[in-house]
Amino acid sequence: MQQSVVGVGVIGVGGISGYVHLPGLKACEQAKIVAFCDVNEALAQQRAKEYGVEHVYTRYQDLLARPDIDAVVIATPTVMHAPIALAAIAAGKHLLVEKQLAMNYAEAVQMYEAASKAGVQTMTAFTYRFVPGMRYLKHLLRRGDIGTPRHVRVARLQEFKDTSLGWRQKRELAGSGEIGDMGAHRIDFCLDLIGPIERVAGLKRTFVPQRIGADGQPIAADVEDCAVFIAEFGGDQGAVASFDLSKVAKGRGAGGKSLDEFEVYGTDGTLVYHLHHPHEILVGRPGGMLETVRVPDEFLTYPGSSRKPLEGEPTTTFRYDQDFAFIQAILQNNGEDIPTFYDGMRCQAVIDAVVEATESRQWVEVMR
Repeated sequence: MQQSVVGVGVIGVGGISGYVHLPGLKACEQAKIVAFCDVNEALAQQRAKEYGVEHVYTRYQDLLARPDIDAVVIATPTVMHAPIALAAIAAGKHLLVEKQLAMNYAEAVQMYEAASKAGVQTMTAFTYRFVPGMRYLKHLLRRGDIGTPRHVRVARLQEFKDTSLGWRQKRELAGSGEIGDMGAHRIDFCLDLIGPIERVAGLKRTFVPQRIGADGQPIAADVEDCAVFIAEFGGDQGAVASFDLSKVAKGRGAGGKSLDEFEVYGTDGTLVYHLHHPHEILVGRPGGMLETVRVPDEFLTYPGSSRKPLEGEPTTTFRYDQDFAFIQAILQNNGEDIPTFYDGMRCQAVIDAVVEATESRQWVEVMR
């Protein structure tokens, strides 16, 4: 008998779960949230009350032992991704893990290989693949509308207050700063749309080395809050890309209204995506200027999603389709249309190379 409902456990119920995963799972009729787990028991109990979830744990091992949980969402500090994921795989659970997938490439490979051997469905939370504008841009690019891509320009510029970023400002917990945080999504764009990146070079800075905690005391930050790097794709005339990432772009705002753009220039034209206009893209033709093109209705939501694309804040609600897509991949036993651990692993190889390049100030080859 074909499975019709997926029992889900959520490990880590803080910011990203509250913003993306819990609303996304709640909106999916084929998902049943069975249990929450968080080291902050008070927060887990609060989330349980909000979402009508009966079971709450502070140890992920207890959640994974439940037979009524088919899949888990892991939204913890990066340092815990691999240990929890490997335990979940051993328990036969399907997995959706936040980006960056692992602390380093070796961990990501271990996670990918274990999941492949176990035959469980995996997903890396590359949320921005589900922006309607990006989905339509991908369609046009794959259809050949702008010919062969030559030059890619990527920017994610935000203004964050000089207050604590929690675990995200500690390399031992996060793995990296802006390169792995916001850079992971944009690296994934390039790998998904253009192809493998062969080598990288760049610079990074920690412009705010002391961030202020809730008690008013300074807390050291040892990861980058700004990075610029360039990448070279494969082939004799391979495409090139430039990345501009920052949490210290004063006046740019944060979240969906800040600058998030992806521009790809091909032999026959140009395609441009902006997150703050998620239902449109810009298209340029030789000899002309960029023109605004509305995203067709069929690209406004992930196939089968019941989400109403014109309801709510569009720079937020598209994210709910990510968890819907994960559930569909489990039910249909088909993950070809979602970013899997393989994609997270290849992205991690680039992240590691960029970090090394910024520290050595040399070109670095991406691990294969």
